[in-house]
Amino acid sequence: MKKALYFLILILSYPQLHAQTYEQNVRSIVSALAADSLQKAELMIHETLNLDPTRKSNAILYQYLGEIYQRQGQNDKALEAYGNGMEFSPSSPDLRLGRASLYLQLNNEEKALADYNEVLTAEQDNEEALFFRAYIYSQQRRYKEARADYKHLLEINPMHEDGRLGLAILNSKDGRPREAMEQLDALVQFHPTHVRHYLARSGLYTERKEYEKAMKDIESALELEPKNPECYLTRASLYLTMKKKKLAQQDCKTAIKLGASPEQVTPLLGAIR
Repeated sequence: MKKALYFLILILSYPQLHAQTYEQNVRSIVSALAADSLQKAELMIHETLNLDPTRKSNAILYQYLGEIYQRQGQNDKALEAYGNGMEFSPSSPDLRLGRASLYLQLNNEEKALADYNEVLTAEQDNEEALFFRAYIYSQQRRYKEARADYKHLLEINPMHEDGRLGLAILNSKDGRPREAMEQLDALVQFHPTHVRHYLARSGLYTERKEYEKAMKDIESALELEPKNPECYLTRASLYLTMKKKKLAQQDCKTAIKLGASPEQVTPLLGAIR
């Protein structure tokens, strides 16, 4: 009798114990991710999913799994994980934003755009979706639509640094150099330690054939980050414009040593030859 009662209590308490194990695992997964222990987090996610395969909160576990695979470069698995998560939570903005970022990384702009559109249909003020949709529109030369998204973003968050830089670059592309320069001047003033603003302004100076000012901005960037390959690639491009091929070649070699990708360097080396 006592033995039977013990098993009855065990059976009745199982769902609660089961739930506690699930929640404990989720906390451990979050801790592993915070410690950058991706392999441990991945194993625990699979273990936790097996505990309760139909639980709605599995959506967040699949999101974590997608992010892990994406960081590891296992792109097919990452897409599958994001898709599995959406089966539990089709309207989750985080899952769609994660998948969209991966599509963008894979240069699949149309699928990324579709996900960003879905997010913005549900959340019209989502800053991440607005910024990246504007970026895609700009890449596709859909400048009117890009401008609308950047302006909306900056209405929501006037100090959104990436949004302000994106709009400045858009104005440069769209034949508004004066506005672009004013915006880049402001960014350099507000963020004097951020290299990318100096490099962007250098590019605009180069287009205007103000080479001395362009070089000064690159030198400012190099003082801040002397091991940033982007600085050397930007200077190599300026040297090419100034027909100083040997100096451009030297900067290309330095950029490669500092980790620049072949995709970045090849066009410059091709122009040198």
